Amino acid sequence: MKIYVKTETFALQKNKLYLYSFNMKVLGIETSGLIGNIAVCDGNTVVGKKIYGNNFSHGKEMVSSLVSIFNEIKWEPGDIDLIAVSTGPGSYTGLRIGITCAKTLAYGLGKPVIDVPTLDVLVENVKDNNAKTICPVIDAKRKSVYACIYDRCNNENRKATDFLIISPDDLIDILPESTLIFGDGIAPYKEIFTQKGLIIVEDEKLGIADAADVARLGMKRYDQGIRCEINALTPLYLRKSEAEERLKESCRQNVIHDS
Repeated sequence: MKIYVKTETFALQKNKLYLYSFNMKVLGIETSGLIGNIAVCDGNTVVGKKIYGNNFSHGKEMVSSLVSIFNEIKWEPGDIDLIAVSTGPGSYTGLRIGITCAKTLAYGLGKPVIDVPTLDVLVENVKDNNAKTICPVIDAKRKSVYACIYDRCNNENRKATDFLIISPDDLIDILPESTLIFGDGIAPYKEIFTQKGLIIVEDEKLGIADAADVARLGMKRYDQGIRCEINALTPLYLRKSEAEERLKESCRQNVIHDS
């Protein structure tokens, strides 16, 4: 087992090159985690970016950040060709805010919108390593994590599993030896993950999804012919919220009591 800390050579991947049949001006929106960010890309070039708040302050800062970024780059919102949004899994409230913003912009501007799974975005954060298998891990609370295992080949990340909500114990059972794992789901269950020969990267920055990668992956998906109807754009929750589960359990107990 190897454990790396943030002083090592793992860092956010800012300049990964994607080749497209055309360039698009893309707005990327990321609100799945504690810290939100938005980015505007012109093809492969990031022309503007805002990182805002923590403690899930997305609702307060999203609109002002959008206004600020367009003023700084001297673009009009209508100059955007595509709106890409991180759809989860992640914070229920954060995802709803980001997706509502993306849908509102898409309707108002008459622009297409594309969904980008958050785990696909997170795995782009890892670079400059020889890991053949990578697994971003998000804390899902209630003794569970969100995860997806990726095989890396020729600098491309290919999903080896579905998007998972899984216990840490069950996750280590399916992780190959020497898998590189990272994300905010590691620390709460570190004693479990250290039981296997995994490469654990303890860098908090790697656990923050990058809106620039949301934009780039959104452009890539759109160029591949993937489309998302505005009305069909919904968060990728993987499970019901804690409040919904409590309500379901309360209803079940009432049924039992009444019977």
